[in-house]
Amino acid sequence: MLIVLSTPTFDPDGFIELQATDDFNVGPTRRRMNRIATIDGGAVFNDFGVSEADRTIDVTWAATSAATDAAVLRLVQTYAQIIVATPGGVFLAAPDTFTPGAAESTLTLQVAEKLSA
Repeated sequence: MLIVLSTPTFDPDGFIELQATDDFNVGPTRRRMNRIATIDGGAVFNDFGVSEADRTIDVTWAATSAATDAAVLRLVQTYAQIIVATPGGVFLAAPDTFTPGAAESTLTLQVAEKLSA
């Protein structure tokens, strides 16, 4: 599955294509709600709907190139937010954790908003 990372502003080195492994995950869709127990044994729910900002994107790819890991590291160190194109849509996300590895590398992104379907 192809995942594309890019910078929100012009950067000649700010475009990376990653071939994600099968465990690619955009995270679950959750409602912003809580439940409060009432004195009569029931419950009251405060429901504030669904937000894309509650999602976390986990991307894992085979570490075949040190240049790719270096480019991802540069994006994580340089940009507070990046654009992530996935089969499920295009997102503006904040890089959270980048873990380079000998066999595979992992990048965790906190979604700020969904830019397109």
